[in-house]
Amino acid sequence: MAAVPISAQPAAKQLVEHEGKTYDTVREGRAYILIPPNTRTLVDPQAKAKAGDGSEKPQNVFYNPIQQFNRDLSVLAIKAFGEDLCEKRSLKYKGGKNQAKKERKRQRKEAHAVAGQHEGDRGTKRKRPVEQDDGRDEDGEGVKLRKTDTGLTALPVEQTASIGAEEPEAQDTAQQATTVGGTIDGDMASSQADGGHTQGGAVMAEVPVAEDGVLDQKMFDVDKTVAAVNGDHAQQPSKAKFRILDALSATGLRALRYATEIPFATSITANDMDRNATKSIRTNVEHNKLGHVISVNTANAMAHMYSAAFPPDNSHGPSHVNGKYDVIDLDPYGTAAPFIDSALQALNDGGLLCVTCTDSGVFASCGYSEKTFSLYGGLPVKGPHSHEGGLRIILHSIASSAAKYGLAIEPLLSLSIDFYVRMFIRVSRSPADVKFLAGKTMLVYDCDAGCGAWNTQLLGRNVRQTGKKDVKGQQNNPTFNFKHSIAQGPSVDRLCEHCHSKMHVAGPMWGGPIHNAAFVGKVLDDARAADSDVYQTKPRIEGMLDTALDELVVIEDAEDLWRNIKREDGTYGPLPKTPPETMDLHPFFFMPSALSKVIHCVAPPEAAMKGALRHAGYRATRSHCKPGSIKTDAPWTVVWEVMREWVRQRQPIKEGALKEGFAGWHIMQAARKPEEVPNGTANGEDTKQDDSPDIVTETAAAPTGMPPSDPARIRVVFDEVLGKDKPGKRLVRYQQNPRENWGPMARAKGSA
Repeated sequence: MAAVPISAQPAAKQLVEHEGKTYDTVREGRAYILIPPNTRTLVDPQAKAKAGDGSEKPQNVFYNPIQQFNRDLSVLAIKAFGEDLCEKRSLKYKGGKNQAKKERKRQRKEAHAVAGQHEGDRGTKRKRPVEQDDGRDEDGEGVKLRKTDTGLTALPVEQTASIGAEEPEAQDTAQQATTVGGTIDGDMASSQADGGHTQGGAVMAEVPVAEDGVLDQKMFDVDKTVAAVNGDHAQQPSKAKFRILDALSATGLRALRYATEIPFATSITANDMDRNATKSIRTNVEHNKLGHVISVNTANAMAHMYSAAFPPDNSHGPSHVNGKYDVIDLDPYGTAAPFIDSALQALNDGGLLCVTCTDSGVFASCGYSEKTFSLYGGLPVKGPHSHEGGLRIILHSIASSAAKYGLAIEPLLSLSIDFYVRMFIRVSRSPADVKFLAGKTMLVYDCDAGCGAWNTQLLGRNVRQTGKKDVKGQQNNPTFNFKHSIAQGPSVDRLCEHCHSKMHVAGPMWGGPIHNAAFVGKVLDDARAADSDVYQTKPRIEGMLDTALDELVVIEDAEDLWRNIKREDGTYGPLPKTPPETMDLHPFFFMPSALSKVIHCVAPPEAAMKGALRHAGYRATRSHCKPGSIKTDAPWTVVWEVMREWVRQRQPIKEGALKEGFAGWHIMQAARKPEEVPNGTANGEDTKQDDSPDIVTETAAAPTGMPPSDPARIRVVFDEVLGKDKPGKRLVRYQQNPRENWGPMARAKGSA
């Protein structure tokens, strides 16, 4: 295949020649990147032996195709967040514009009144009071308003030309106009009626004004000024400012995809401290013809973000431009802990922080607990739920870092994926919400060496206090506030109450919800409508997001907390905020296969286990972290009672399988005696069952959320029909390794 120049139209598997070097073209989404021929793109220890001559070259700039799922999901999540943010800014801008319009009208009236009074004091007569709000005199000529010691005074028409010549900068500023995501509202001919100013026959459009009447340069970005010369009014489209930072860009693939797949992104910065990486990014940007959107920066990521948060003193003043970002994406090789503080300060209020951590051997393993504490300020939890525990430790680290600056975090979507975690967090400036952090921070007591049970211990309490209802006017709508105090403890004994094994401490970690159901639902809808050719991991995205939504059913009043924001016309309303006092009292999951190992029995089917819990009145679903997991609001007392009934009703344990003193032996000591079997049946099975007692198909279940008063003596029915999930489209919830020797790749060999 003949090589083409870099200016050619990009295409997959294309040979490109640039500056005497030849590159292969790799396509992902709608972006194309250039890599040297025969560059290693997968982990295969046998690759060198198969090639025979070691023709595969190590990467000079890091590129891992395994993380395409991460990048596909990030594009969809940022797009969903950006649409909501721009819509809110549009509403705020329109409200501020109307308020500013009224304020200018009031000021003009006051100026005319002051001018008339001033002339009356000097004994002069006014032939005609100036009352026009459109800035014209009775002959239709333009009238300037000049600020004087007594206020705003209308100047004669003949002075307007000299004023325009003396103050070109002010005139240019007044001509700027912006709207959100489109062209200027209305046509130029109606701008007078809308409160616009005219000067010499030229229409002057509105300047963006915040709610306090001050020009808001942070919110809107004017692409071009509105030309108005001799009645020739040219309209130019303008956008709401939406800036994204790819702080650790490597090849720049993320920045390229954001630029090509998020149409309302006005500015994207691709930063890397490796000069080889930024050189590669510039080449890729040039090849994709995105130089007008993407700017490449060579700097330390922390230094760049701190400089955006704290610009030099000489940059302040009328010409100052806000350098903060609306979205910051941190995707390092390893931990993101060193970048969290600077990223939080470089975000605009209400911005989105996207964080990836690939050091699961640290945050999800007890082998380096001292490293976990030094990086994230918490100790890892041991067991099947270790990855979700690590995810919550990282969320707590981010929340505590943000709280120092009066910033509150709201996890919109937090996932444990393969060998890493990915989080999308909304960060808002709210000292009032920060007060709830202690009440959403928990320690975990884990029976990791015994039965696997766990208990949580909150560090603080957020108690809602309602005002007096007998106060006049507050009978139907009483006021309330929250009292923040220290929690009582400990919540458990030193030994496990179920198996008498030692309990170990983990945390502190985040104790609130890890998803926002409204946001997840919006991203899921966008994923279903996305092009499968662009988002090649679409099936897995759908499955994982659907599973993440299911996790939230164990939170009390979840449907009321996150209402459906999709309108009848297919559009979406504002993204609701998760109330700061919301807690996730059932943060982890268990695996029936792991519990079966403790008591040495055959593992119950997932549907049978969930059916028994749902029949007893508890909620039961799955977790996105691991296949075969069950997340429920049932206490461990009920879980182990169900397992004991499984042994008694279905799979008896072989004699001598449990040794005295072991965890399983202690648990089975609490098994029911024959005289304690409900309904007086000898074997604990329903007398109405047919000859196939292994599967109960029609059994009345207790209402969900209404568990029995005595959890230890519930009537256990393994109803697999009740335990099965709702029928529908088959989803890829847990993807298997796509090939042999699959996993994270080695760090690139580039040098700074």
